[in-house]
Amino acid sequence: MTLDKQTWQSMISDHLKDAEHPLIVILGPTASGKTGFSIEVAKWLQNADIINADSRQLYRGMDIGTAKITLEQMQGIPHHLLDVLDPREQSTAGGYKKAAEAIIDEIIEQEKVPVLVGGSMLYIAAITDGLSFDPSKRDELRSPESKCKYDLLIIGLGKKRDEVVEKINNRTSLLFDAGWVDEVKTLLTQGYTTSDPGFVACGYREIAQYLQDGGDLAVLQEDIAAKTRQYARRQMTWWRGDTRINWL
Repeated sequence: MTLDKQTWQSMISDHLKDAEHPLIVILGPTASGKTGFSIEVAKWLQNADIINADSRQLYRGMDIGTAKITLEQMQGIPHHLLDVLDPREQSTAGGYKKAAEAIIDEIIEQEKVPVLVGGSMLYIAAITDGLSFDPSKRDELRSPESKCKYDLLIIGLGKKRDEVVEKINNRTSLLFDAGWVDEVKTLLTQGYTTSDPGFVACGYREIAQYLQDGGDLAVLQEDIAAKTRQYARRQMTWWRGDTRINWL
């Protein structure tokens, strides 16, 4: 399904008329434009809060490399679950689900609309598929899929493969221009190491290795872009076949 502005606005309006516990989910591969679209949706709704569903953006001090939304870009829209973990802390889908559902429930109680936005597949599925996790083991399912507790409307931002490649390449270049290497250098100066959980975010360990060993910056940039493209393919493979997603 291809959705223009009038179509997605009508779809959201129709959904909210019948939903007792509404949850709008905006997902898509890396660099597909989720952040900008979520702001457009929230501004149009006028009574929405946005909940981050990108596991990398949970970490403090990791802003440039994760393309974290800035305060200016938020345009006054309340955002949740950004900068809630230290890079030394472990992030899990089970822990995320507990925190996210508490926030979603509170937003609904306030008669506002929760908008879940991100690209971390398992974290989103934890909410949309009602997954249950073994608290003693990292991201291990304790039971098969159960029912989601919310009335879902899922909108996916998808692009043709060549467009995704171009956007990822361009964004990677922009992140380097914005000071990504200096951001990693600052983290290392503060005592964080590549063994810390936060450094699992694509590019951080690679840049840290570059700062330690040296090398060709252009080669480093292409390596990170390639790994990001691979991740985007995994994202689309995960969501392929989910008939609940209305692709924009």
